[in-house]
Amino acid sequence: MKLLFSDTSPYARKCVVAAHEKGLADRIEIERVNPFETDFHEVNPLNKVPCLVREDGPSLFDSFVICDHLDRLGGGDPLIPAAGTDRDRVLRLHAIGQGITDAALNLRSQVMRDAKLDTPLPKDWFIDRQWSAIQKSCKLLDQEIDSLQGTLDLGQISVGTALGYLDLRFPESAWRHHAPALATWYETFSQRPSMQATAPKG
Repeated sequence: MKLLFSDTSPYARKCVVAAHEKGLADRIEIERVNPFETDFHEVNPLNKVPCLVREDGPSLFDSFVICDHLDRLGGGDPLIPAAGTDRDRVLRLHAIGQGITDAALNLRSQVMRDAKLDTPLPKDWFIDRQWSAIQKSCKLLDQEIDSLQGTLDLGQISVGTALGYLDLRFPESAWRHHAPALATWYETFSQRPSMQATAPKG
């Protein structure tokens, strides 16, 4: 298998963390690509990373789809429970982490656009909406910190990679101020070998 990957993509990182945790890291070739400069529509019509190119089937894209595939392929406890309230909890956590990531990437796109225009980041409804989503999600996770405890699952990975991306791109966001319990959880979670091995660069 080959994973089309970007060092700074939190979505791609989530997949590699999952691969490490499922004992699959040595079975996946990492190919670093810049989706803004490289055309790989033949394997992913969206031309986005991550994209898992398989030898025994069509390529898979979207980080959740890839993680679900790796979860079923690898060993150990499942990252996504098969059914019941545990599955609901994990998928809800995953959605929160994904939402934080989406909001942060929206902000990053705005920053890059304004940098090209040589204008300061505007304070408008779109920017405020992204910051609000990030802060309120972190506060919710802080209040529900018990949901992040226990056996590793995809919800924890989603939240952990989202917070890592915030630290990379928006260290000034001060999300820890709004969520001290979440900050304590992340300090421990970020020390997992899978997180250390995939720490973003640049």
